[in-house]
Amino acid sequence: MVDLDPVRRKITGEAYAESLRKKERVEQARGAGAKKGEAESAPAAGERVDVSDRALMMSRIQRALAEIADVRADLVTEIRARIERDEYHVQGEVIADKVIRDALKEMKSIRRG
Repeated sequence: MVDLDPVRRKITGEAYAESLRKKERVEQARGAGAKKGEAESAPAAGERVDVSDRALMMSRIQRALAEIADVRADLVTEIRARIERDEYHVQGEVIADKVIRDALKEMKSIRRG
């Protein structure tokens, strides 16, 4: 097996996600073994998992983001109350302009990407 550590090849997309899943399975197995007083087990023969510090940080960030609620309930409650009191008025053109600006920014970042 070739050791790619010195090369630090870039892993992207599904390969990146799969490498993180393998690493997490190994860590979970090691943690479970340590809790039960068992010896730590190594990854299966032929498997080598080497994740950079940056990849580990990205994994931690993704987990933290997953714990954040997708909906801000306090803001939803406030807006609903303003709508019921007829105090919330939306200007469609302003929203449309923002949607278009955001879409153009995203398209530019994808092209650079």
